[in-house]
Amino acid sequence: MKELKYQLGCCLAALVLFASCNRGDAVTGTYASQESGEYSISRDTLVIIPYGDQGDYQVIRKSAFQTIRAGKLQATEHKIREYMGKYDSKLRVLLMDAAGKKITFFPGKNSLLLMQREYHKVAE
Repeated sequence: MKELKYQLGCCLAALVLFASCNRGDAVTGTYASQESGEYSISRDTLVIIPYGDQGDYQVIRKSAFQTIRAGKLQATEHKIREYMGKYDSKLRVLLMDAAGKKITFFPGKNSLLLMQREYHKVAE
């Protein structure tokens, strides 16, 4: 019994250590946002994945947009864009140099901000 408690304690300690080491990768995952108004509906998905081991990330942005004309929903337009960025863990910001954009992360809320649009994490 005593050995079982010791093994469980070691496993728990290893799990806590692993989780704390992995916190730098908390930015990875799939984030979603939806906005609608009188004239349009838009849905965005951001997929953020590590790229190499130098703090670089690939961001894939999938957008769907529908206009509303005379009260009728029009055909959906789709757009996919890809960006590369470098994560600054102190500022909690992913800088995408080529695009001139930045993503700010709010780990406590499981959300991020791209420009003025807020996204919520939906998958790891």
